[in-house]
Amino acid sequence: MPESARTARDTLRETLVHLGGAPLQGGLYVCANAWEPYVEEAAHRLGAHGSLTLLTTTDLRRGDTQEPAELARRLWPLQEIADRYHRLGRIARPRLARLTGPAELSSSALLTIAVELAAELTRAMEPDPLLPPQLLPRPWPGTRAREQIAQCWAALYERDQGEARPVLFRLYADITREAADRATR
Repeated sequence: MPESARTARDTLRETLVHLGGAPLQGGLYVCANAWEPYVEEAAHRLGAHGSLTLLTTTDLRRGDTQEPAELARRLWPLQEIADRYHRLGRIARPRLARLTGPAELSSSALLTIAVELAAELTRAMEPDPLLPPQLLPRPWPGTRAREQIAQCWAALYERDQGEARPVLFRLYADITREAADRATR
């Protein structure tokens, strides 16, 4: 993109990272997931679609590194993301205990727990490129932390009977629905 479109270029680059992309070099990004429709939509919105080049490959090498899991480790900040998920788990565990315990919880206590969980889930997931499991270290803390959040969300929904569920939290219900279904089976 030309220098005259710097703002659009910078915004598109931020969008690529937000969508899970990792910069390879000067304007070249890679993603482990199919993201073309989202990238094209962003480029159209920014008036940059004419400058966009898309390429797919299953043969990526950086230097001598070509093993997919090692490439992922080098391209994305997996340890930082793992640390955020560890924190999410530390936050979720005591809240899950409160939500599944016998003590009564007021609507304001339920809302407080929901806000705390939503904030920590956002903090953990925003930098996560959601790589396929085969590219992640095992065990991946994100899997367990998201399951704990889903259990919390299911318990929160059961506790509040819809009274304290702001529309804002529907976003988080979508994120955790699958794990919540597994947790309640």
